Amino acid sequence: MKQALSLGLLVAVLFAIFVYFQEAVGASAFYIAALSMAMFAVIGPFGDYFKTAVAMLIGVIIAMAGIIILAAKFPLPPDNIAYVALVSGIAVFILVLLSATGLRIDAMFIGWAGYHAAVFPLYMADASQLAHQALPAAVGVSVSLLIGLVLSLLVIKIAMAVNK
Repeated sequence: MKQALSLGLLVAVLFAIFVYFQEAVGASAFYIAALSMAMFAVIGPFGDYFKTAVAMLIGVIIAMAGIIILAAKFPLPPDNIAYVALVSGIAVFILVLLSATGLRIDAMFIGWAGYHAAVFPLYMADASQLAHQALPAAVGVSVSLLIGLVLSLLVIKIAMAVNK
């Protein structure tokens, strides 16, 4: 029980530190880390966390490419809903194809969705800002998701310690 409490305190402190320094890493959407903690906790103690992290980063990259293509090649908001649907549909199809290689589809989707959550409002408001924000947002989302992955490993260890 002591191990579970100490690991729980460690998770709480690490998450609080992350929230405090979220702007420094460009992760203004810190809630993505909390979401990934919950999602990755279902991987379990014997899951392949490395493959999950790679899949998640691939999802972020595909989302970033889609947003950049939208901003550079298609009409800008508000006359763009058909193009957003087209690019999003193609991105999801690519994620499904990549899942056939053994990558986790859920991790790719959370990376893709996390990036869209971070930059889509910016794209809709002022797409020209993406030239300066696309890469920092990708780094911020990736850091958020990877921190969530690490914290979920600790949460799994807590669960295993409590259930001994």
